[in-house]
Amino acid sequence: MRICLFAFLILLSISLVWGQNNSKDIPKSPLTVADIESVFGKGFKEEAPSKFGESTSYRFSNKDYTIQILVEPSYGMKTISEYNKMMSPKGVTWKPISNDPDGAMIEVRDDKNDDLASNPAVEYIRKDKHIRLQVLGTYYGFDKKDMPKARDEMRTKLAKLKRIP
Repeated sequence: MRICLFAFLILLSISLVWGQNNSKDIPKSPLTVADIESVFGKGFKEEAPSKFGESTSYRFSNKDYTIQILVEPSYGMKTISEYNKMMSPKGVTWKPISNDPDGAMIEVRDDKNDDLASNPAVEYIRKDKHIRLQVLGTYYGFDKKDMPKARDEMRTKLAKLKRIP
């Protein structure tokens, strides 16, 4: 039994490493630098995409932060509300974006209890794909007292990005 488990873990590790580093098999990003810059301003560059299982991550960075687009299956769930009931970590809540055509929601985390509260995120489901739009690294560019306002501004910008797929 131990040998089988050990062999399985080795094979899993090899497949994960191969999958993450084999970017030539990853589809091109559904958003472009121009799409990102039309909402967030100039100075972004596209990074190499990465894949982990059925999830694909695309990143666009500038000197201050990174915009990440995560595309993965919705696993049969038709709304982001339904998806987040099943998949969200404990303590994360979601606020619907009023009149959003895709039913997008904003991730809400408590600054006092969660280090990831400074990473604004918007999620939606479209064409059987779960889409997570997230800003990474915002905690470097803002003073702690300015973070709530900056986070709200970033969420608004994320919601304005061209919808995919």
